[in-house]
Amino acid sequence: MATSTPPTERLTQIFRNTTDQAQFINLELSTFRYRLQPGHELMLFYDPSESLEIQLAMNGERMELFVWTGAMEMFHSDGREAELDYEP
Repeated sequence: MATSTPPTERLTQIFRNTTDQAQFINLELSTFRYRLQPGHELMLFYDPSESLEIQLAMNGERMELFVWTGAMEMFHSDGREAELDYEP
């Protein structure tokens, strides 16, 4: 008999910025965008029944990540919700 993952269980994807420039993380299919500062990390919790696809793109000198997920929010490593950031 197959078992399924309880709906309250989530997987974690951690994004770390080891560069000296800010990076942007865009959650698709929403319009949410987060700025990941140098030396910092952001966490994404997502349902294990959903796929998680990550694509890297360069926007001039700036790296951007596009994350296709059903998740709608990201968190700092201390558990605080990350702020949306749409500034250039």
